Amino acid sequence: MKNWLKNYRWHLISWATFILYEYILVSLILKIRSPILNYCIHYIINIVLFYVHAELVLARNLRLKRPAYLSIIIFTSIEILLHTIIAYFADRFLSKTAIISFDNLTTVNWKYLSVTTWRGIYFLLFSTAYYFIKSYIQQKQRTVELEKEAIEEMLKQKQMTLELANAKNAYLKAQINPHFLFNTLTYIHNSTHKSEPRAAEAVRYLSKLMRYALECEHGPEIMPLEAEIHQVENLLRLCRIKQPDLFIDFVYDDKIIAVEVIPLLLLSLTENMVKHGNLSQPEDTGKIIVKLEDGIFSIQTSNLINTGLNDTGFHTGLENTRQRLFHTYAEKASLCARVKGKYFEVLITISL
Repeated sequence: MKNWLKNYRWHLISWATFILYEYILVSLILKIRSPILNYCIHYIINIVLFYVHAELVLARNLRLKRPAYLSIIIFTSIEILLHTIIAYFADRFLSKTAIISFDNLTTVNWKYLSVTTWRGIYFLLFSTAYYFIKSYIQQKQRTVELEKEAIEEMLKQKQMTLELANAKNAYLKAQINPHFLFNTLTYIHNSTHKSEPRAAEAVRYLSKLMRYALECEHGPEIMPLEAEIHQVENLLRLCRIKQPDLFIDFVYDDKIIAVEVIPLLLLSLTENMVKHGNLSQPEDTGKIIVKLEDGIFSIQTSNLINTGLNDTGFHTGLENTRQRLFHTYAEKASLCARVKGKYFEVLITISL
C-alpha cells in the first residue's frame, strides 16, 4: 500500500486539486448544490474513462510501428458512447433514490445528452494531454539512461585501455635481455652439474620455466595446454628439489592436452598453491584436477590452509587471474575461490 501511494501520490494530489476546483466553481460561484454521492459516482466514471483512454486506447495504438489512427477514432467513439450511457443510468439510479432530481430522464433529453457527451469529451482531452506529457517524460528518461549507459561504457573502455597500458609498462620495466639471462643460467648449470647436481638440476628446470614464460609474453593470446602441463611438472620437480616433502596430485585427462586457453593460467594456480598452501602432509595432499566435460574446461585446486604463512600477494595473484579471464572470455569464464573447512579451493571454468 505504501509503495502504491508513493508511486501514485501525484495522481491523487492532482485529482484532489481538480475536484476541489470544480466543487468550488459549481457550489460557490454558480450556486449549484449537489450531494456528495453524486460527485463520487460521476468522478469515478470520469476518472475510469481518463485512464482507459490514456493507458489502453492511446498506449496500445500509438506505440505500434505504424500508429493505428483509425482504431483510435473508433475506440474513442465507443468510449464517448459508453460514458454517456453509464452516466445516464447512474443519474437514473440517483434520481430513483431521491438523491438528485432530473426531469424527463425516462425519455431522450437532448440537453442532458449534449452536456454529458461534452463532459466525456472534456475528460478525453485531458487524458490525451496526460498521455503525451507522460510519453515525453518517459522518452526523456530513456534518453538520459541511454546517455548514462554510453558514458559508463566509454569509461569502462578507457579503464580497460589504461589497465592494458599499465600492464605493458610493468612488463617493459621488468623486462631483462633474455639472451643474457639464459646464457647466465646455462653457465651456472655447466659450472655446478658435477659438484652440485641438485643445484644444477634446479637451474635447468628454472631455465625452462622462464623460457616458457617469456615465450608466452610474445606468443599468441591462447595456446594449447600441452606445453603448460609440462611446465607445471617442471615447477613441481623444481620445488621438490628444495622441499622433498611436497605432496601434490596433478590429475588431467589426455583429451585436454589440445585445448587452447590463455597461457600461464594453470602455472599461476600451481605456483600459488606451492607458495601459500600446506602441502607437506602425505595423507592430505594438494590436488590439481584439469578436465573437459560438455564443452566446459575447468581447473580445480584444493590444498590445506597454511595458517602460519603470510598470504601477502596471494589475493592479488587470484585477482590478476580473474582479470585476465574477464578480458579474454568475459562472461564465458568464472573464477571461484573459497575456504571450505581446513581447505582452500579454487575453481576456474571456461565455456569453450
